Amino acid sequence: MKFERVKEGEFFRLAEAGVITDVIAQESDLNNNEFHVIGIVAARGIAYVIRHGRVDELRSWKRLDRLAQQLKERGILKMQVQFRK
Repeated sequence: MKFERVKEGEFFRLAEAGVITDVIAQESDLNNNEFHVIGIVAARGIAYVIRHGRVDELRSWKRLDRLAQQLKERGILKMQVQFRK
């Protein structure tokens, strides 16, 4: 699967257009209880990861409730949560 880093606005445009089929909140490898958002386009084998706007680092959320609220406001009604082992 090919990973592409996109800004938050582009990610939500892809989601609203129906391009992204699945959304995953993946726990960070570096910090416990911080999550990165991944949008999957299964048909094309692409995963979009949200990055910060000014630097090329992954955007992270410490609170899943705030992340869920933000996704829900943009019409994303389902996400998977994956924790590190």
